[in-house]
Amino acid sequence: MSLKSKTFEKLANAVDQADETTVDGVEILALAASAVKNLNEGTDTEEDIYQIGTPGEIGFGVATCPAHLIPSGWRGLEGHDNIMSPNYGNYVDANGSILVYVPKHYYRWSGNTLEISHRPLSGFVIDRAFINGGKEVNGVFVYKYGGGNINGILVSKKGLDPVSSYSGHNPVANINGASENNHGEFYQAVKSAGNGYFLTSVFIYSMLARLSFAHGKAATNQVACAYSDVAPYMPKGCNNNALADTNDSGVTFSPSGYSNCALTGSGEPFAKTTHNGQDCGIADLNGNMWEVASGFIRTDTDGFLLLKESVDITAIQDDGTSGGAYDTSLYDALDISDVVSGNDGWIRIGNGANAVFAMNTDRTTADYKRTAIGIPTQNGVSSGGTTEFGNDGVYRYLRDQMACLAGAAWSASSIAGVFALHLYDARSYSYYGVGARASYLV
Repeated sequence: MSLKSKTFEKLANAVDQADETTVDGVEILALAASAVKNLNEGTDTEEDIYQIGTPGEIGFGVATCPAHLIPSGWRGLEGHDNIMSPNYGNYVDANGSILVYVPKHYYRWSGNTLEISHRPLSGFVIDRAFINGGKEVNGVFVYKYGGGNINGILVSKKGLDPVSSYSGHNPVANINGASENNHGEFYQAVKSAGNGYFLTSVFIYSMLARLSFAHGKAATNQVACAYSDVAPYMPKGCNNNALADTNDSGVTFSPSGYSNCALTGSGEPFAKTTHNGQDCGIADLNGNMWEVASGFIRTDTDGFLLLKESVDITAIQDDGTSGGAYDTSLYDALDISDVVSGNDGWIRIGNGANAVFAMNTDRTTADYKRTAIGIPTQNGVSSGGTTEFGNDGVYRYLRDQMACLAGAAWSASSIAGVFALHLYDARSYSYYGVGARASYLV
């Protein structure tokens, strides 16, 4: 039986088991049929079976990982290969962490219209998240939830108090391999899960933001995208300082016991808090905890720096040695002075109908590199931003030894979101609302 035949067999079984009910006038069975139709396009290859999907459709934004790529000791959760399952594309590693598989894909911005493709079509460019050590990778496993601590290992599990860089809030120094409570220690903390894990990069956070944006704009119903009913049409989060979402008060969270921080993955309805608006998606990306993102730093001597494509991100640690996270020889200079030229505080993403992100298929250009990490164009920001981009904020500062933070904390209000970036903190800083998550390339 071919790969495609096996996939259709599983989809057919899912359709047979689906409830014949309607949500917002759209039948679940019709949505499943649409997913089948989209999978049927193209040739019968792994590239076509294990793909990113179609924005607005069920299963978009995650995929089943080809069996030969699954790391030793890992296994797929029940339904990981069923596009209708809440566990589609979800895996558990040897530590008991839940990770979500996102396959390699390509994108094209046309103004503020974003297209996603699993093939390198004309005018599209590969997402930077899938380039490592000078090579293209097949995909990335991302911690489904913000990182917590179980027996000294930074893990991805639902219902945990997030680890922070602050001594008074589930401190990172309690993770194996970490010794201090500061943002830089998360480079070491992720290695408690295993050598192949790395501190989730700014490329990955930006990639997940793009997927969320494309999905929310394309969605026509809440079955395929739960957050498509309340603007901004992107993942909701714990961000109103009262265990709810500032734009959608119906999305609530369970307290972790520290201030108004929520337990990991505790949002209800859960699907509204994931990158693809489905239970199978990656949660905790908007609010609750700023997360330290690797791959983008700044020093007073060299300015803003972006990790070279030739560097293996999985080998980077912040241990103060050559090859560490702040070894500037691993980075290329990136000029973003048209947006971040001083210690100017918040600016927001979106400026009327202006294009927010540049588009260039040449990966050596500043346009490509800026878009790869979510830095908008000079004309793509304003004091208030736009609802289309969640009014998400970018905090502008010229900090030596800068540690890039993504997503925002529980009190951030409307500046929080999947595009939010904070460029103020140094690697040596400590804060109760800053955490991290791990990822794994295959």
